[in-house]
Amino acid sequence: MAENDTAQQDLLAERYGRRTQRESRGVLIGVVAGVALVAAVVVWLIVRSSGTTLDAELRGWDEPRDGVLTARVEIRRDAGLAVTCDLVAVDLRRIIVGQLELQVPAGPDEHLVVPADIPLEGDGVVPELRGCSPAE
Repeated sequence: MAENDTAQQDLLAERYGRRTQRESRGVLIGVVAGVALVAAVVVWLIVRSSGTTLDAELRGWDEPRDGVLTARVEIRRDAGLAVTCDLVAVDLRRIIVGQLELQVPAGPDEHLVVPADIPLEGDGVVPELRGCSPAE
């Protein structure tokens, strides 16, 4: 009799849209797998972003002299990390008139201000720090 009752309950559940225990279990497994996947992606992003510490800012510059625009770049990095920064000089129309790839060797200093002499091929008025990255 118990098998007949189970079959009848399954038939009613199918007819009226109620879920059986087997279907509910599948949904639960899907939800748990989805949550685990999201947690794994979050952990991966946190680990990837917590790598090396590197921050750089343009602190100032001098008036152009003799075809050179001198800028000062403040760098905060992990000790022992070599850094490469890309600087450009632009004119009044924001056209690039000079470029420099600044190489900062590895050293014990975590915070330093480095002068950068950008050679000009025109009337440069302002430097721009395009970005810094760990040297390869």
